[in-house]
Amino acid sequence: MYILRSLAGVQWPTASVILHFCDKRPYPILDYRALWSLGFAKPPAYTFEVWWAYTGFVRQLAHSTGHDMRTIDRALWQFSKTRQG
Repeated sequence: MYILRSLAGVQWPTASVILHFCDKRPYPILDYRALWSLGFAKPPAYTFEVWWAYTGFVRQLAHSTGHDMRTIDRALWQFSKTRQG
C-alpha cells in the first residue's frame, strides 16, 4: 500500500482499487459508501491504520458470509446508494 501511495496522485481509495483488482489476496475497495453502510456517517481520515482495520473487518465479513470480496464490496456500495440516493 505504501508503494502505491508513493505514486503521484494515488490516494488511499485509488490504491485500494488497484489492490482489489490486481492482487490475488482479497482487498476491499476503500469507499465512503461502503464505510457509510458499516455505520460511518462521515468517513474517517484515511490512514494506513484505518485501511488495515477496514480490510480485516471486510475480510472477516466475506469469510463469515461465504461471499467473495467483490460481492461484499458491491453489496456495501449498493446498500448506501439505495439508502442515501
